[in-house]
Amino acid sequence: MTIPSPTFAVSVDPGELHFNAAHFITFDNSCENLHGHNFHARIDARGDNDADDLVVDFVLLTRLATGICAGLNDKVLLPANSVVVNIVQHDNMVHVSSYDKKFMLPEDNCYLLPVSNTTAEMLAWYISERLLEKLRQHAAATNISELEIAVEEADRQWGVCRRMLKHDK
Repeated sequence: MTIPSPTFAVSVDPGELHFNAAHFITFDNSCENLHGHNFHARIDARGDNDADDLVVDFVLLTRLATGICAGLNDKVLLPANSVVVNIVQHDNMVHVSSYDKKFMLPEDNCYLLPVSNTTAEMLAWYISERLLEKLRQHAAATNISELEIAVEEADRQWGVCRRMLKHDK
C-alpha cells in the first residue's frame, strides 16, 4: 500500500494585512454608491516543504503581502477593466461614470486596478497576482502548489481567490 506524501500549509492573518479604501461595485445593471470599508486579508499557502521544512517563510510572506495592502490603503479603488465603468483621467482628476452615477476624484486618491469590478473576490485575485509576482522575484513560490487569498469586506464576509499553481520539475 502506498501512503500519500503529506501536503503542508502556512496561514497568515496578521494585523498588518489590512487596508482602508473606498469602492463601488456594479451589478444588476446598476452602480452602488461610493463607500468605504476596513478591509482585512488572510493568506493560506499549501505545498511541499523545502529542505528547511518550510512551504514558504512566514516573515517574507507577511512582509510582501503587507506592502501590497499598504499600496491600496486610503485609496478609491477603481475597476480599470470594466465594460460598464468609464474612467477618464484629465488635469489630475479622475472622472468616473457608470449607469446613473458620476464621480470626479483627485488622481492621487485613486488606484486603478486591472479588474472588471472591485468586489472582494476580485480584490483577493489582485492581491494574489501581486503576491505571486513578488514571491517569484524572491524565488519563494517554488514549493507552493495552492495559494488562497481571502479579503474581508465586512464582518464575516469574505471574498476568496484560490489558485492552483503548476511548477516545472
